[in-house]
Amino acid sequence: MENRIVIMGAGLSGLALAYNLESCKKDYALLEAKNKAGGLCASYKIKDFTFDYGGHLLHLNAKRGLKMAQKLLGKNILLHKRRAFVHIYGRDLAFPFQNNLYGLDEKIVSECVNEALKAYKEKDKADTALFKNWALALYGKGICKHFMFPYNQKLWQTDLGKLTSDWCGKFVPASTLEDIIKGAYAQRKKDFGYNAHFFYPKTGGSQALVDALLKKARVKYKAAVTAVDLKNKTIAAGGKTYGYDKLVSTLPLPLLGCALKDLPANIKKDFAALKHNSVYVLNIAATGKTKDGHWYYFPEDKYPFFRVGVQSSFAKDLAIGGSSSFYVEFAAAPGQKPDFEVWQKTALAQLKELGFIETGAKILVKNWVSIPQAYPIYDAKRKEAVENIANYLRGQGVYLLGRYGAWEYSFMEKSLLDAADLALEICQ
Repeated sequence: MENRIVIMGAGLSGLALAYNLESCKKDYALLEAKNKAGGLCASYKIKDFTFDYGGHLLHLNAKRGLKMAQKLLGKNILLHKRRAFVHIYGRDLAFPFQNNLYGLDEKIVSECVNEALKAYKEKDKADTALFKNWALALYGKGICKHFMFPYNQKLWQTDLGKLTSDWCGKFVPASTLEDIIKGAYAQRKKDFGYNAHFFYPKTGGSQALVDALLKKARVKYKAAVTAVDLKNKTIAAGGKTYGYDKLVSTLPLPLLGCALKDLPANIKKDFAALKHNSVYVLNIAATGKTKDGHWYYFPEDKYPFFRVGVQSSFAKDLAIGGSSSFYVEFAAAPGQKPDFEVWQKTALAQLKELGFIETGAKILVKNWVSIPQAYPIYDAKRKEAVENIANYLRGQGVYLLGRYGAWEYSFMEKSLLDAADLALEICQ
């Protein structure tokens, strides 16, 4: 047992932190519960098909992020212009829905435009702290009725009336009234949103990024954290005890709360306030060609899934010749027991009806992946609870890092940049 930096979790954030700490020769222990690094950014192979844990794409908007990705992946990187759609009322509309209403029934288009006009006139009076009020003020009742509310209900699996708008800024493409009107009466060529372009490894799936980080990062496998003693600055993991000066957690924040010993009552209450949904991913491979596009959103209740991604569209080596691969994403509230058999049967039938899988195609792979803590719920208690926990732990020499460690709705570039920034802070 020796004092040093201990990092809990060898997912993208933990690996990126360790990778950067190597540059300043800092001693650290990177603990990983499993016998494989990468967490949800890893990939796995079945029958020569490579699958990720849902869509893991590099949306690089900062020069630092692009430089970092290029350094890690070198020439093993592809740039794509997003081809994303919203499937609604039997049509595939370009994403985002609110800026691409053209092609819908005229009554729906008129409803969406008229309600957007009304909202525009009243927008300065709106209290937009809550998501529903924010969406109504920005888009109007029509767009919210047909897409914003049903899609987000399916995704978040919580009371939308209690969801705040804190998460919206980066992840919901901005729209002006002009954008809505122009997109209602003609097809648009303008790109919207932070993910209008994305990068993806040419070979190896998102695992390629993990493997690049592992060229420097050193991992201790099968070291699941069972207890953290803040007073004595020790960690029990994998049957061993580790001492630390600085502790970095990338674990889902509620799981960290379960491992911490002797917490004050108020901090225990803050941990108890944290909520999340769960996501289940059905990875599929089938013979034959598929629809054009990278991913599709499904707001209607008749589809039990909220999104379908065409995995094989990201890189040629993800699927064998003459075949296609997909990830189908379902969300559920914690404690809800999904009927995987029903979901799978329904999904396969609907993917055939929708044209993702050709008639007569042979299904080569059907494999489920579970993500128990998927999206942190942004309710009224989350912000204060996370701030209280982070401030208390920082005072104890504990840092929270990554989407799950910081308990936020985030993306891969931010994880890489936050890890680099924390490494710089620790090294100084």
